[in-house]
Amino acid sequence: MNDMRKLPAFNRREVLAGATGITLGAAFGAPVMAQGSRTLRVRFGSDISQLDPARIFQNENQSIASHIYNGLVQYDQRTNAIVPDLATSYEVSADGTVWTFKLRPNVTWHKNYGAFTSDDVKFSFERVLDPATGSLYRGQLAGLKEIQTPDPLTVRLVLDSANSGFLHKLCAFNQGWIVSRRAVTEIGERYSMNPIGTGPFMFDRWTAGSEVRLVANPSYFGGASTLTDVIFRIVRDETAAAIALENGELDIFYALQSPDVIDRLRRAQNITLLDRPANNTANLVLNTTMGPLRDVRVRRAMAHALNRKALIDGFFRGTKFEANSVLTSTFQELSEEGVPRYAYDPDRARALLREANVSNFRFEITTVGLNPFDRFPVPLANDLQQVGIQATVRVLERGAYVQARSSGNVQSCITAVVGPPDPDSPLVTLYHTRSHPPGLNTSRYDSADALLAEAARAPDLPGRKAVYNRLLRQTMDDLPVIPLYADRLFLAHGPTVQGFVQNSLFTVNVSPVSLRGA
Repeated sequence: MNDMRKLPAFNRREVLAGATGITLGAAFGAPVMAQGSRTLRVRFGSDISQLDPARIFQNENQSIASHIYNGLVQYDQRTNAIVPDLATSYEVSADGTVWTFKLRPNVTWHKNYGAFTSDDVKFSFERVLDPATGSLYRGQLAGLKEIQTPDPLTVRLVLDSANSGFLHKLCAFNQGWIVSRRAVTEIGERYSMNPIGTGPFMFDRWTAGSEVRLVANPSYFGGASTLTDVIFRIVRDETAAAIALENGELDIFYALQSPDVIDRLRRAQNITLLDRPANNTANLVLNTTMGPLRDVRVRRAMAHALNRKALIDGFFRGTKFEANSVLTSTFQELSEEGVPRYAYDPDRARALLREANVSNFRFEITTVGLNPFDRFPVPLANDLQQVGIQATVRVLERGAYVQARSSGNVQSCITAVVGPPDPDSPLVTLYHTRSHPPGLNTSRYDSADALLAEAARAPDLPGRKAVYNRLLRQTMDDLPVIPLYADRLFLAHGPTVQGFVQNSLFTVNVSPVSLRGA
């Protein structure tokens, strides 16, 4: 540890003035709770199910968790820049394998679970890495071989090789969220729905099928929210949610999907509609170990058979973007030069199936029973039927869907790859062998590990961009995953909402929000 390269310490003023929900006046002074009730009401389209970061899945769960937990660092909601959270500064060794973080002092866990220390960081990451935990994100921390805690406010992360994008893995999202060793140990199996964090809001209650309530943390290190509580209400029907927003019964409408409702709220008085490209693609994942799907010609035939432009222009009425790979324009490392594309060409699809000597192929698309994922696969199945593939759609409730996908025994599945602006995140999830079932590499693709490791070793952005381009060329040639569209995140809010920032992670975080006139 003699040869350390000191990186610039986090700039406290920039962070506090940024879109992180922390105000300069209240940042490190004595927190003051707002007088009277200031309740923010947010629409969810689906219920939650799991708030343990090691096992978390689904953007509603992740949205709740983003208010409860912190990471060592976090993404600025507006710019995606990596900014401080539980760490105040860090150093990286000259060979890029040792990352040393200095932690924020005087941070406490919710509900009297004591002081936050480096031991909690060690526990959190080791828990994700432990195969017994069954974490979906174990592959994201691949290469982390040792966690040292020289003192309560210092944590040292030792990698088996340099990884220039490693800081992304530590951001406050999924495996990056830090949990309390004491809380997880004492609460035990009930922890998944009784979370303890250090964040601006504390978990209060969950009424299954109805709502989730969070209350402001008066001891939050960034200063207490001006809100007293946040109610996340489950309103499945989008038209009903739009009416509630227009009538002032909701303040924020999260995850708009219906083109009709988007158009309605765009024209509504006193409603603000926000629209931002998301770090998210929707994809058809093909199990490359099953039957005819082993043959790349069959997979390419399916890509040519799908009229994805008609899906975007017709079904979604232009509220989505075309996708040429599993990365979107929100990733600064994206380069699609030379990446194969598959135009809608049913004749070419039929010819490839003949070359592969495939006929009477029965193919099942497994999807989740949530709008729009329970509906848009139907036109895809119709497209496949037109070229002779006997395609059907199986719709499962969310728990059964996650179980079926992680089993690895489905022919295919529809998945939205939602996450941070770190290209390694969706690429590891979809293509790395460490993400094979029970992970989320349902295609069981096994040819990306070397390129993913090379991208991690690249010393800078141009180097990573070049390697990721090679990886996209390869995976779009092998085609274990067919990109269907790139997502746009639509949200709407009422006239009393102030300070809301829409992120690109496909989550909703209301930490910066205050209510006008409350």
